[in-house]
Amino acid sequence: MKERGIKKATASCIPWLLAAFLPYFLYGFAYFPVLDDFIQYGCYPAYENLSHVYLTIGTLSIRPLAGLLDPAFWGLFWEVPGIALCLIVLLHVASGFLLGKALENFSLKPSPLFLALYLLFPLGMEGRYWLSASTRLVVGLFFATTSIYFYSRYASGDKLRYLWFFSLFQLISCGFYESVTVFSAGVACLLFLYRPAKRNLPAVLFSIFHVGLMFTYYKLFADLGAMGSRATAGFSLERLPGQIVYLVLQLQEMVVPAWKSLTDGFTGGLRILCTSGFWGYCILFCMLVVSVCLAAVTREDEKRDTGKKSLCFLIGGFLLFGATLVPNLLSEEVWLTNRSLFIPLIGLFFLLDAAVIHLPLTGRRVLIFICLFVCMIASVNEYDVYRRVSEQDTRLVDQVAEQLSEKALAGEEPIQVVLKKEVTTQQNALYKDHVKSVFDADWSLTGALRERLNNLQLVCNEPIVTETAVEKTDCFVVYVD
Repeated sequence: MKERGIKKATASCIPWLLAAFLPYFLYGFAYFPVLDDFIQYGCYPAYENLSHVYLTIGTLSIRPLAGLLDPAFWGLFWEVPGIALCLIVLLHVASGFLLGKALENFSLKPSPLFLALYLLFPLGMEGRYWLSASTRLVVGLFFATTSIYFYSRYASGDKLRYLWFFSLFQLISCGFYESVTVFSAGVACLLFLYRPAKRNLPAVLFSIFHVGLMFTYYKLFADLGAMGSRATAGFSLERLPGQIVYLVLQLQEMVVPAWKSLTDGFTGGLRILCTSGFWGYCILFCMLVVSVCLAAVTREDEKRDTGKKSLCFLIGGFLLFGATLVPNLLSEEVWLTNRSLFIPLIGLFFLLDAAVIHLPLTGRRVLIFICLFVCMIASVNEYDVYRRVSEQDTRLVDQVAEQLSEKALAGEEPIQVVLKKEVTTQQNALYKDHVKSVFDADWSLTGALRERLNNLQLVCNEPIVTETAVEKTDCFVVYVD
C-alpha cells in the first residue's frame, strides 16, 4: 500500500516537473549569467583562500548558509551552469509538493492553480531562475517546506523524531533569506493555531527561537567584512511609519510590472516560440498538452469543507503576505524588487486559491489550463530577456577586455569605460535592478571583467555615457560602441 502511494505521488509529480522545465527547453536548458552571478560563482571560487570571501569580503555576515555555499558548492557548476539551474528547478518543484502534502495532512490541500502560480508565475522568474537569487530563495524555501512537512507529520500523531527534523530543517532554512525565515516560522504558527494542541506547542517555540537566533546572528556579525554594513540595517522605530508608507507605494508601483510580465510576457513569449522554427512549435505544443492534461486530471476535493478551507486560505494568505514583507522594513532603505516578492507572492496565491475553491469543477479546470498555458509562455519571454542581456554584456565585456593595458591588467590603474549610450535591453516592464546590464555599475562591471579574464586585480570606475573624449590621467579609458 505504501509502495503504491509512492508510485502515485511520483506519477503526479512528473507533469508538473515537465511544466516547470519546459520554458527552459527553448535554449537547451542553458543558463545565462547576469550581474552578481559573475562575482559569486565566477570570482569568489577563484580565491585560493575562501576565508577571504567569507570573512574579509564578509559574505557570512548575512544569509550565512547561502554565502557559505556560493563558492563552495554552486561555484563548482560555473562552467556548466545548466546543471545548477536543473537542481534549482527540482528543488522548487519538490518544495511545492512538500508544502501541498503538509497542508493535505491538515485537510487543507491547495488546488492545482496554487501550484501552477507557485511554480510558474512570471513575476517570480527573478527569484527562481537568477542563480544569485534562487540559490537563496528556492533552496531556502525547499528546507522551509521540508520542515513544514515534518511538522505536519508530527502534528498528525507521528513520532517525536519528526519534531526534531522540523526544528533542524527550519533552522537550516533560516540561513538563506530573511523572508524564508519568516515564512517557515509563520506557516508553523498558523498551522498550530488551526489545530492547537499542547503536543504541538514546541514547534511554535522552536520557530520563535529560530527567528530570534537569526536576528541575534545578524547583530553579532554586523561588522564582519566589507558586506557587514548591510546587516546593520539602521532600523529606527521613528522612521517605521514612513517606511511602511513607502513600502505600500512600492507595492503599488509593482502592480504594472506584474501585469505586464503576465500579459505582454505571454504575447512576447508566443512570438518568440513561433519565430523559433520547428523546435519552438514543438515546445508550444508540449505546453498545450501539459496544460490540458493537468487541467483534465483536476478532481473534486474529497470531503470538502469549502467555507472553512476558504477562510483559512484568506486569513493565512493575507498574514503570510504581510509578514514576509516585514524584513524589508528592517533595512535603512526600503528597496522592493521582483525577488523580494518571491516569498510574499505565496501568500497572494493562497488568497486566489480561496476564491477558486468555490468554482465548479469545469470552471476550475478552465482556469487552471489558462493559468498554466499563459504562465509557461510568459516565462519563455522572461528567459529570453536574460539571454539577450547576458549575451550583450558578454560581447561588450570582450570589447573592453581586448583594449586593456598592462597596468590596467595588473590593477595599477582603474579602468574607466566610456559608453556612447546606456546599455539597455528591451523588456516588458523595466523595474529597478531587474535584469540590468553589468555596465550599470562599477562593482558589476569589475566582477564581469575579473571573471572574463580570470584576473582578480582589475578595478573599474562606474561606466559613464558620453560622446565626447574623456581626459583622465589617473585611469585607463576604454571606449565602447
